[in-house]
Amino acid sequence: MNEKRAAHIRMVVAMTKAGHQDMVLTKDKSAYFLRGIIDYADNGRHANLDVRWAPSTYQYSKSASVFKHEKSSYQQRSDKSQADTKLHAEHIIPNSLIFKRLLEMVESKTADAEIMKFLDTSCRIVVITKKEMQLLDGAGAGLKSSMPDDWNWGDDPYARLNHVGIELE
Repeated sequence: MNEKRAAHIRMVVAMTKAGHQDMVLTKDKSAYFLRGIIDYADNGRHANLDVRWAPSTYQYSKSASVFKHEKSSYQQRSDKSQADTKLHAEHIIPNSLIFKRLLEMVESKTADAEIMKFLDTSCRIVVITKKEMQLLDGAGAGLKSSMPDDWNWGDDPYARLNHVGIELE
């Protein structure tokens, strides 16, 4: 695990010491802080879909892997006309669910080591195409901010992607 990822995990654990109520009151900042866990390449650079660092930092779907070294695929990602070639960083488990689970863990006084393991395994990104994102978020699947109905914590964290047939490289 790279140094910055590990530091962000330690900081989230430190934030849990403030307690459930303070985390809820600062949800907009506390939940956003979880994003830092996924943002760094092994060399400490900010990987956030930067063609220089992303290919060695993130997992890719088979469809997205074809474009992972193409700078244009990381640029102007809001261009819907090129949904097949534009890339999107997708949390394997939605951040809102991770934060909710973190609050439950704080409430139940879960040990720090278990919270650290939870954050390390849950806060992951898979780079997919915009077209795959539309499939995942669309009316058919409706998994933009949820997991499949039969999914529980401890089950396969890639269940959302599997549910709609997104294959990993």
